[in-house]
Amino acid sequence: MMKKWIGRLIPIVLLALLSMLVPAQVFASTTADVTVNATPEYIGIAVNVTDYNFAGVAPSTWTNTTTGHFGITNTSTVSTNNTIKVLASTWVGGQAWNHAEDGVPGSNTVALKSNKGGTWGTGDVIVACTNPLVLASDQAATTDWAFGLALGAPTEFSDGVQKGNCVRITATKA
Repeated sequence: MMKKWIGRLIPIVLLALLSMLVPAQVFASTTADVTVNATPEYIGIAVNVTDYNFAGVAPSTWTNTTTGHFGITNTSTVSTNNTIKVLASTWVGGQAWNHAEDGVPGSNTVALKSNKGGTWGTGDVIVACTNPLVLASDQAATTDWAFGLALGAPTEFSDGVQKGNCVRITATKA
């Protein structure tokens, strides 16, 4: 009886051992995930002084701020070129002044120049109306900077009424 039982057990044990030697079937994954990110090229600037009054100016004189008077906070994530211009070709108030595109004052014509944190007379940029010029080129991302303004009073004018215009800095990708 024992022989009969061992005779039946041996094939079962051999079958079990054989099944361990044959590799089990492995199933491949049916999905794969990839995390994707993107950082936007963002351009953002703000100025710390939004109003300035040159006060009383005499004919044919130049009056200026310091070259670092207006601070630009730069939150751009890319390098930028920053242009400067006035928004109107005339300064309003009383007998309006014309704005000098060439940076040279004249009769009832006012001139404006800017300088990016340097020395007046070195690296000055004319502030025009129709053709904005670059004040800060290839400005590094997130790097703040400063500039000043110089006003060339008209050689002659006919009233004492305050005049005004708006200066705009525009940042674009370098």
